[in-house]
Amino acid sequence: MGRFIEDLIEENETYQTSDRVLEGWTKHFEDLAKKSNYQKFDQNHLAAVEDETKLILKICKENYSHEKVSIQELKNAVKKLNTNKAMDYYGITAENFIHASEILLEYLQLLINTSFEHCYIPNLLKIGTLFPVFKNKGDIKNAKNYSGITVTPTYSKIIEIIIKGRENNKILKHQNPLQKGFTAKSLKNLKEKIKISSYRPMLHYWMENLLLML
Repeated sequence: MGRFIEDLIEENETYQTSDRVLEGWTKHFEDLAKKSNYQKFDQNHLAAVEDETKLILKICKENYSHEKVSIQELKNAVKKLNTNKAMDYYGITAENFIHASEILLEYLQLLINTSFEHCYIPNLLKIGTLFPVFKNKGDIKNAKNYSGITVTPTYSKIIEIIIKGRENNKILKHQNPLQKGFTAKSLKNLKEKIKISSYRPMLHYWMENLLLML
């Protein structure tokens, strides 16, 4: 970002030159990632949520039955990767996997199955490259007017696609029919549901009055 803006304002400090601007970005996003210490937060509620989370994880692990990822399932996931995107933290792009040899895919299959079998995703796959993106409002030099977009490892995206393919139908089965966010092809159905639901209050009104007249 240093080549696009000459100055960066982070809190009350102004960063100049490319190196200093990058330093400002680092400080800004590191501060956002820090765990807040809000004194008025309900600590009892926090403790209850953390206990419930541990219990849910325990139940999931006890009931988990490992289903091996087949080579065809892996190939289908690789085909769904978005191409012509920025390389990840390790310098890998979707094209590296799309045009990979059969031997590489077999090694990848082994790694994914081992990870699934032990219910463990290493921290190396949680590292990403963060890019500041201007929100198109406010001072372009002020760091608070930017959102952080993270490019995650391509290998992680393959795992996400496999899990989504296995679990998405189960989620959709129990999902609220009015949910539209992050749901494919839902906008049209949502508009129809809203249109129908908008007539319901009027229908109820006429039905009540009709009953009174009877």
